[in-house]
Amino acid sequence: MINNTKYYLILILFFFILGCTNNQSEKNVFNPSKIELKVLNTGKKNIQEYEFYIINFWASWCIPCKNEVLILNKLDTVNKNLKVIGISIMDVYSESLNFIKSNNVQYENYWDENLVSLKNFNSINSIPVTLIFNDKNEIILRLDGELDEKSYLKILELVKK
Repeated sequence: MINNTKYYLILILFFFILGCTNNQSEKNVFNPSKIELKVLNTGKKNIQEYEFYIINFWASWCIPCKNEVLILNKLDTVNKNLKVIGISIMDVYSESLNFIKSNNVQYENYWDENLVSLKNFNSINSIPVTLIFNDKNEIILRLDGELDEKSYLKILELVKK
């Protein structure tokens, strides 16, 4: 009877650990095709055509977000295996659209009124935040704060073929 109890406890522990591991990995997966966002401007190709992609969370009132537009524009054009997608959060649609136009934003952008894009990223509590994903929709790098030349080079090295 004691052996059976040990067996069941080990089995329960095994399934508990397995369940926790699977749930934890799902939090690091993002599938942009599964969420509905309002388009600010579109890209030329579908995200599945790229080996890597970037999701950059921003707002029109955020000065560091404005400062990193040139780097994001450059990242979107310099590497054919990398797509940049911006998602405006905590913002007004018209202000987000004006930001796109006045800052010559060339990469694909969406407006997220209800913060649905953040549901898997509960640790995002400030912007800008930049997440780099592989073709399996797994986060391979997270950069909090304004992108600079150092982060630009780090991203290029990561996605280089």
